[in-house]
Amino acid sequence: RRTLSVEGKEGKSILSRAAQCPFFIQPIFRDDGFFMLVSQFQKPNHFLMAYLEDYKMDPSAANPLLTFSVFEDLSEKLDISLVRCDIINKGIHDEEGAKVCTHMVDLYRNDDEFTAVHAFNKAPDTFDYDDHISRQNQKWNQP
Repeated sequence: RRTLSVEGKEGKSILSRAAQCPFFIQPIFRDDGFFMLVSQFQKPNHFLMAYLEDYKMDPSAANPLLTFSVFEDLSEKLDISLVRCDIINKGIHDEEGAKVCTHMVDLYRNDDEFTAVHAFNKAPDTFDYDDHISRQNQKWNQP
């Protein structure tokens, strides 16, 4: 289990955006390649992430590898939202799960990164898959 926090208003924004744009993809880079996870948001505050290939074969049978939840309970009083990441499948290493969770939170939190999430959900023909992989690869390799 991993935890992180964001500002209260950011937590609210993440959940609002996720309700409007519930799906996205996130690569996990290993060795000289990567594999892809798909994220599905479920109200009120849960993101479930599974292998994209499993999801393509049968969305209802794709088992989550990790989940993360955004809790906005303290957003008004303390201006903080808490994020909890749970790695369900040991095929995902702790460090990988932490990176995926952080990157997904950033994608929904930051206006400039959310444009890709919005395109993926609302205008898939405009989503640039290669650019997304390239940008995520750069973030993955940052300390």
